[in-house]
Amino acid sequence: MRLILVEHGGEVVRGDTAVFAARSAEWAENTFQRVGVAELAVIAARLCDESEGRPHWNYEYSTFGPYERGGGYDVFVCAEDMDAAPPEHFLELANILCCAFYVGFVRCLKPVIPFKVRRESAKSATEGESRPHREGAAGTG
Repeated sequence: MRLILVEHGGEVVRGDTAVFAARSAEWAENTFQRVGVAELAVIAARLCDESEGRPHWNYEYSTFGPYERGGGYDVFVCAEDMDAAPPEHFLELANILCCAFYVGFVRCLKPVIPFKVRRESAKSATEGESRPHREGAAGTG
């Protein structure tokens, strides 16, 4: 299955799984197992973001996107007869609308660091500044 990701509410094609997922073992395995389109859409969004240097984001799939622009990807699945089309064919939104079907929306949420982790990081950073590494060793003998 070939998915095309378009910036939600815009005309910018953000990714084609024939390009950014072509060498992904995870993509190959999941398409072979014929998992649902919702799960494939989330995997495609993650692989697209990782290929552009945005790892560790969170994703949510829904059948329709919100009214506001941005915040994720509109997901289209290519018609089977267009599966072998070159990636350049899908650089224009008009071609996508003619040769692919809208299947849903994937919301992209920035990674969130839990409060506990932030607090522990800050605590260890301040302790490291106030105590030299040898202080514990000097008091033992």
